[in-house]
Amino acid sequence: MRQYFIKTILFIFIVFFCCNGKSQGSKGDYLAGESIFRGGARLGFTASQISGDDMAGWNKFGGYGGIFVDFAVDAKKRWRLQPELNFIMKGSNRFLRANADGSIGQKYVLTLMYVEVPIMVQYRILKWLEAEAGPSINFLFYSKEKDNNGVMPGRQSFRFWELGFLAGFNFIIKENYGINLRWETSVLPVRVPDGSHSPYRMKKKQFNDVIAISFYYTFGKKK
Repeated sequence: MRQYFIKTILFIFIVFFCCNGKSQGSKGDYLAGESIFRGGARLGFTASQISGDDMAGWNKFGGYGGIFVDFAVDAKKRWRLQPELNFIMKGSNRFLRANADGSIGQKYVLTLMYVEVPIMVQYRILKWLEAEAGPSINFLFYSKEKDNNGVMPGRQSFRFWELGFLAGFNFIIKENYGINLRWETSVLPVRVPDGSHSPYRMKKKQFNDVIAISFYYTFGKKK
């Protein structure tokens, strides 16, 4: 079931992405003569943490990349709608450190990988700056927890899907490319202790928090 959902989303989005530039506005329309949909790609990294694990700090680093399409929704083209399909790594990490008495501290590494499908609303504030925000539905396809002894057995599973909210900024270097900075958080918990599994690093409802930085490139100029 999980693989079916992910493959279906990938197929629909790639078909939509490949149709970029084929839809044209009608004569007299403000978009006439140019592509309604424009495609693009992004690549970057994340710093993340998960609330409810009794740790703090954006200590889990991971990869981030994907594709998107966008289109103007007003005549002045200051407002744009941007559906995306991204790969994103999330989780939590406690670095292995020696204690004051020389003993080795407890290591903990949580790795989560999602297929992320956000729909961002973007607004051009300045020539070089856009603000963005929107919801996201994410699908978990990989999860692993490790301690000093390796993979931790018998851990409670994470929810297959995640409802998130994103907000951020595009810093436009040139009309076709720039740097994106965004923050994402879970709207609903990704794991709720069920009382039948070990409460280690899982005493409260858990939510993902992520800061992502990426370089993006858009195919075709913003008219």
